[in-house]
Amino acid sequence: GGISSPQPSRPPMSPASAADYDLLAIGEVLVDLISERMVASLEEARSFRAFVGGQVANVARNVSLLGGRAAVVGCVGNDGFGRFIRRELSAVGVVTEYLRLVTGVPTTLSVITRHMTTPDFLIFRGADVQLSPPQVPVEAIARSRIVHVSAFALSREPSREAVLHALRQAREHACWTSLDPNYHPRLWAPDGEALDVLRHACTFVDLTKPSLDDCRRLFGPGLSPDACVDRFLDWGVGLVALTMGHRGALVALQSGERWRIPSHDVPVADVTGAGDAFWAGLILGLLDGLPPRRAGEFGQHVAEMKLRTFGPLDRLPNRHALYRQLWREVPPPSTPKDEGKRDDEART
Repeated sequence: GGISSPQPSRPPMSPASAADYDLLAIGEVLVDLISERMVASLEEARSFRAFVGGQVANVARNVSLLGGRAAVVGCVGNDGFGRFIRRELSAVGVVTEYLRLVTGVPTTLSVITRHMTTPDFLIFRGADVQLSPPQVPVEAIARSRIVHVSAFALSREPSREAVLHALRQAREHACWTSLDPNYHPRLWAPDGEALDVLRHACTFVDLTKPSLDDCRRLFGPGLSPDACVDRFLDWGVGLVALTMGHRGALVALQSGERWRIPSHDVPVADVTGAGDAFWAGLILGLLDGLPPRRAGEFGQHVAEMKLRTFGPLDRLPNRHALYRQLWREVPPPSTPKDEGKRDDEART
């Protein structure tokens, strides 16, 4: 069901010149151990590489690589992995001033298969949950153009209350808000509260980007893409971008306008983080004043660059150069098709 007073989608009130941060990412910051070989399940994986992970951390990283100003708010362990995260994020220009090192609790760890479709994964929950409302830097929210959060941090207390507090503060400071509904049942209590928590959070959210996988886990199988989008619009979100793997994306506004964004065949090296790459392109496109359809096309383009790369992106071209490249009205360059196409289930 809908909520009584859906929030309209509003432009960010802070012009770029008045804000310290284009994006303030609040929530889970962790280490991803990704299998070095493509395997069907963790049972077959033997060796792994460590990368910075966590949905909001990945978006901050990608925004910074695209030339935006990003900061992260979260908790990591006061351990080798926590220090690795801080160093790696700082190296790509992400501000880590609000990343807290917690003693006595290990850095949260995610172990993932390198896979061409939806990966197999295990989560060892640790310090990320420790984020509490007093640690949310209200003064940084006031100096940000968009506050970005995800369902991962909403799955447990006290990080849930911290994220809801951040969304309320963002509203008070006329700051844009975005939420990734990356729902995984095993992260939540088995009492079905996830839908209620997400519905409540969405009353403070301007922008969301579910994947088809997220929607199947949240609402059950069988919903059409349009019906998936309608759920979030009913909850009051102003702009919804549904990513659908090789079927591209569907961008929809509260006003009723909808656009289908096509995908292109690209050689797939690793799907992990493709959705977070889409997010960075979508957010910066909107902040740069692109119309929603163009921002969705840019998100798709950045996601396809990520699909070609094992692990997180290390560098990205200047985004204004990418805009010119994308909209010169020439077809995209053809790419080799021998490394496999993305599956419906790909987590873009």
